Formats: sequence, C-alpha cells, structure tokens
Amino acid sequence: MLRYLCLALLSVCSTLSIAQMHHPVLPNLEGSALIQALQDQYRPNGLLDYGNARDTMYRNVDARNDTLYCVYTGYSVYLPPGEDPTTAAFENGTGINTEHTYPRAKGAEAPTPEADMHHLFPTRVVVNAARGNFPFADIPPSQVNSWYYLDQQQSNTPGSNIALYSRVGDQVFEPRDDHKGDVARAMFYFYTVYQQEANAADPDFFEQQRTTLCQWHYSDPVSEKEWDRTHAIAPYQEGKANPFVLDCTVADRCYCEGVIPPCTPPVSTETAPSITLNAHVYPQPAHGQAQLQITLPEAGRLSVRLFGAQGQELRSLPTTAYPAGTHDIALELSGGPGLYLCRLEWEAGSQKVVNTLKIVNF
Repeated sequence: MLRYLCLALLSVCSTLSIAQMHHPVLPNLEGSALIQALQDQYRPNGLLDYGNARDTMYRNVDARNDTLYCVYTGYSVYLPPGEDPTTAAFENGTGINTEHTYPRAKGAEAPTPEADMHHLFPTRVVVNAARGNFPFADIPPSQVNSWYYLDQQQSNTPGSNIALYSRVGDQVFEPRDDHKGDVARAMFYFYTVYQQEANAADPDFFEQQRTTLCQWHYSDPVSEKEWDRTHAIAPYQEGKANPFVLDCTVADRCYCEGVIPPCTPPVSTETAPSITLNAHVYPQPAHGQAQLQITLPEAGRLSVRLFGAQGQELRSLPTTAYPAGTHDIALELSGGPGLYLCRLEWEAGSQKVVNTLKIVNF
C-alpha cells in the first residue's frame, strides 16, 4: 500500500504531464450509459486480419531500433529488417509471440476481438503459455509457483528486484509492476467494447479481477510510452484509440467508483497551461547510467530527483539554473536493476511545472 501511495503522489504532482496526456472522453456520462456510448463510438468495425495485425504491432508499433521486448519480462529479440517480423520474433518457439491480454478462450476469438491490437502485446512464448487463460491478481511471494524475468524462470523468490518479475500462482497471473496499468486499461477496453463476446464466453471472468485491475490502473498511471502506443495503433483501427488511456476518469466512471480515489485531470487540454517540458530518458532500458534530455521553454531553475519503485528517494541533483533550450543531464542509477522514477521540477518566475518519467535499469 505504501508503494501505491508513493507512486500515486508522484503521479498527482505531474499536472502538466497529465494535461499533455489527457483527452476528455464523454465527460457527462457514467455507468451503463457510458459503457454503451463507448461501445458505440470506440468499437472498430474493420480491423487488419490477425496475421497482419501481429506483423504491424511487432514492426510498426512496439519495435524500438528493430528490437522487440516482452512486456512481461523485458526479454528482447532482434527483428532483421526485411524479414517477416512474426517469424523472426518467434525464433522457432524460443522467442516472442502474441499475448491476448483478454484471453481468446474468454471471448477474444476471431475475427474482430482476436486482432484488436489495443489488447495484444509481445510476450515470451513460455510466459505467454504459463499465463494461459488465468485471471490477473496480486500474488503473495509465498504463493508464487514460478517467477519470470528476461529468459529466466525460477521457483524461488528472487532476492532483489521483484518488481521486474512476472509470476504465476495457483490459477492466477501477476505481470511485472511497470505493465500492470497497461494490463488494466487493455482489460477495461476489451470488456467494454466486446462485452457481449466476453460474457458469452465467461460471464464471471472480468468481475473476479475487476477490483485488482482498478487498483493497478490507479497505481500505474498512463505513461508516455502507453499514450504513444495507443495513438500508434489507432490509424490501423479506424482512428480509434483506447478511451481508457485517453482519459483516466473513464475507468472510474465505468468500473472503479468506490474502489480507488478518482483521478482529477484538467478540465480540458485546451485550458491547460501552454508551457511544456519535452523530456525523455535514454537508453531504455538503461544499464547503470542514463541520459535525461530536456528542452526548457525559457530560462529557469531545474531540480532532478530519482526514486525507487517503492517510493524511496535514491538521489537528488542540486537545483540548477538553466537557459532556455535543450540540455543533457547524466543520471547515475546506483540502486541496481529495477524500475526508477525521475521527478523533474522546473520553475521560472511564478510558473512551475512538475513531471515524472519512468526508467527501467538492467
């Protein structure tokens, strides 16, 4: 609970970041009326066939520098340019295939639900098989049967960096921490736009994990990567993004009222402050060191603080005056492998902007 609180406080502080990554979705509706409207407006009528959807997702949506990463473990495969990406990623069964976050046996059958990229992700073949059709849940370490990280699988509890592992328990599955919010919003999306198919396959499957998904939606807010991903998928799906990514209140208004505190995005992106901090960290994943590149709209004072995944502060760089323009700042990730949060505070006169970036360090 402390970790969730720390992450939530950091995300609440990122007011401008939320403003940049927020598009109001049917703000005057809630409950069944909202769900019906989402089905009407966000269910695609025509999609790529499943084979083309996989190829497109691997090559055009998820690959970074011709490399594809498993969302559950961080395991990576190289996609040689010019080769079929699905075949190359599969590596004769030892590499990566496609995870249906909402399982096929639970409603994601062909033709349309199977190929909807808003709930498809690249995952290691063995971890995809281990997850199977299990619902998602938080699993106490003592009840985990198998832990998965990179190309590793073990039955013993890892000595460190547990947040980077996905795990299987007794008929349940828990993804690594930095993918939990993505899972929640993919599940909300699928169950909303394909509710008829989902309930016909198993009317209890979504409800048994709804509370957990709400908590993950709250503890792992939409990242820039997730925001960019839904917009990268949209052109292939009639221009329709995942509304649960566009507007954090949609989950509250559909499924999470009374389960988690409601999110409070700006009234509209049009009225949000026009000042922006264009910032990113590279390489991702990092290896002990990373570079923060940030573009300041005008001269001001900038502070940079690093937090661990549990919310503990690991390092604070001195507040420094910078001129307007682009700056590169070296970051030492001395806390070992794991998920880091980089909190930026920029002040110029009466203006103040706070932003938080995620860093994965291997």
